[in-house]
Amino acid sequence: MKNSSVINKIFILIIAILAFILISRFLGVGPFASKIPKEDICNSIDEVSKHVSDYLESGQEGMLTLYIKDVSEADLTKINFYIDTMKGNISNIRTSIYSADLTKVELEVHRSDSSYVVDAVVRGKPIPEGKENAIKLEKKVREILGSIIKPTMTDFDKELAIHDYIVNNCKYGFFNDDSEREYNAYGALIEGKAVCSGYAAAMDLLLECSGVESRFVVGYAESSQRSADSSGVEDKSSRKNIKADNHAWNQVKIDGIWYNVDATWDDPVGSGDSLSHMYFNIDDELMGMTHEWNREEYETCSSMGANYYGKTGTKFYNPNELESYSDYYFTSHGKGMLECQISGFDVDDNSLQFLFKINGITGASYSVMEMGDYKILNLMVE
Repeated sequence: MKNSSVINKIFILIIAILAFILISRFLGVGPFASKIPKEDICNSIDEVSKHVSDYLESGQEGMLTLYIKDVSEADLTKINFYIDTMKGNISNIRTSIYSADLTKVELEVHRSDSSYVVDAVVRGKPIPEGKENAIKLEKKVREILGSIIKPTMTDFDKELAIHDYIVNNCKYGFFNDDSEREYNAYGALIEGKAVCSGYAAAMDLLLECSGVESRFVVGYAESSQRSADSSGVEDKSSRKNIKADNHAWNQVKIDGIWYNVDATWDDPVGSGDSLSHMYFNIDDELMGMTHEWNREEYETCSSMGANYYGKTGTKFYNPNELESYSDYYFTSHGKGMLECQISGFDVDDNSLQFLFKINGITGASYSVMEMGDYKILNLMVE
């Protein structure tokens, strides 16, 4: 009887010790609390994405285990948006409760098709067998660059050719499946359809394969682009109370200086699908009027030196400059559209009557949009 009582006490003591260990581990306190490396604990979705990017940057792929605190399940499901899809993506996410304030996350990480394409085009490394999409994408990249990039081009020329190709050949939209092709370069370049991260990934891929340094940027931007009233002049009231959505764009290094470029916002929806260069090589101050991002994680863009309008000679400070260039442009190019920047003056129906003096022009329309301390004027003639 006495032995049975002792055994019961020992059994109860063991159960109590095990319970204490489990509670210590769950609460994360006490001598039996699990010791997780501090660097493996993430307090935001940005920290999760940085771990994934570093993992891919090191050339690894497979199962990555992290521990999250104050990161929602909804944020985790959007993880592929936050990752540079040039490097890779997440195909599967498993979560489990680890302690009172930590969740264990297992991420199935894969190298992207784009990373194999860069290895093939830039480094001459053959794409492994079985990577059919990567092989298809490599062929498309070589075809595109062969048609738009010339040996005599500067980095600015290459960037402009790549930007214009993507805007002219990709349509903003989603696929009705779970492939998430719209988030990467494959969707943009092979399927001709992508969302912002797909546009940015395609820019990143083509720029790197053409020898131009680029960065993939994630942040937030106004959920609706600028709208114009019937006169073609931007309605400033339309910008009030605009919600910020997840967004992606690029930073590009031209002649040793970094600039912001947003190909998605240069492909306006509902504006006749006209090619725009409003967000082509602008500084952080101008970009920050409509975009938000963690600036400490990216390059500082403080110059407008390689801005589209200055580099192409379509920046005008008075009506005479605009009239003179328009006469030259439409006489040389015929009917079409002239996109330019105007500063220090305004235009209206009366001030644009000079267009009808140009030989062959029978009709004209225009739109004006504010961009910081200047305006973008689009002249369309027929």
